[in-house]
Amino acid sequence: MRPIFLAIVILPCSLLSPGAAYATSWDEQAMTCLVAFNKPTEANEKSLVGCADAFGTSARLERVNARDRKSVEQGLRWLYENGTDVNSAIARESLLRLDVKLPARAPRGVEPAATAAQPLDDRRRYDPPEARTADRDAADKVVKDGIALNKKKKWKEGAMVLAGSLDKDPRSEAALYNLACAEANLSDKHADATRHLGNLADLGTETATARLIKARTDPDFDAIRDESDFKRVTGAVRVQVVNTIGGPGEQAVENIEKLLVKLDQRKPDTKDDDGTPLDHPQIQFKPHAKAQTGLLADLMNHPKVELQPMAADSTSKYDVIVRWGAKVTVDADGKKKADSIGPEVVDEQVAAARRKQNKVLAQPEQAINKVNKVVDTPGRTYTEAENMGKRATSTVDKAKGAADKVKGLADKINKL
Repeated sequence: MRPIFLAIVILPCSLLSPGAAYATSWDEQAMTCLVAFNKPTEANEKSLVGCADAFGTSARLERVNARDRKSVEQGLRWLYENGTDVNSAIARESLLRLDVKLPARAPRGVEPAATAAQPLDDRRRYDPPEARTADRDAADKVVKDGIALNKKKKWKEGAMVLAGSLDKDPRSEAALYNLACAEANLSDKHADATRHLGNLADLGTETATARLIKARTDPDFDAIRDESDFKRVTGAVRVQVVNTIGGPGEQAVENIEKLLVKLDQRKPDTKDDDGTPLDHPQIQFKPHAKAQTGLLADLMNHPKVELQPMAADSTSKYDVIVRWGAKVTVDADGKKKADSIGPEVVDEQVAAARRKQNKVLAQPEQAINKVNKVVDTPGRTYTEAENMGKRATSTVDKAKGAADKVKGLADKINKL
């Protein structure tokens, strides 16, 4: 077996400072995952799918050399061909990060209920076959004609032309997006607009998710922007952040606001709460915002996050309300300090958050299932899932925690 390069797991300086809350999942597992990917037939499938999910969610490609990319692709291809239907789909999504595009594998039987993701609705996932090169080229020309009609606000004609381009290339991201633009401006086609945005999400490519994020602010979707289905598909949420602990919570509220803006969400409304201080964050949410709630809970940088569904008849103008709380201590000088300052907003962590957001847009079922599990659990405490690439939970004591993190990461490496 060829040697495994250690460069992929050398810890950057940022991971040794209080500014880094945790190492990403792939960084933590790279060495063991590369061993598994090199000999997938000898590895446990559960371990392989955990590695596949970690790579697809958090691997920084610029730090993965050519040899290791080859190993990753080898392992992912094996999982795609030989894993369960669900695990094959995960491998296929992760291969997209290596620009390896494969069609959905034909189903090989019913998945066990414990592992199959529950669909958002009864529709089938949109995954048409790749078009021939000639058909793609022809579709591209037709899309341009449809876009020209949209620009002239000839929405009905534009929709007809763009629908025709999908007949030639049903995977055309430009056709799906611009067809949805046209349909959003036709009063009897709003449901079709959301459906085509959903088809775009199902494709799961970086370009597709970028278009979904663009839709959040594209004026062509003004007519359906407040519809719950539009928000569900595009991940657009209107958020309020409530500070329950006063001064010690100001940094956390600022960090949450920065993170949301960097995730291309509308700048949240913020306010202070004079009620009972919370010692942990609490997130209230509407049903259509469930996937984004899971994303936010995962990024709160706090080991205990309570999730509360809003009442079915809620008239709140917000899709998500984050009530920030943390334990407050008083130091020797009488200064109050919170044991958590909320999400990490350094560039490296924001980049990881954006990758995670893209995955949630492409595969919302996983995030929704996790939220459902938390809500149905007594105590309603959000924790990381047991599989799919665990990562270390951040310690929230910034003064003492930095040393603990360094020691913990060193211990993990020594055990490999």
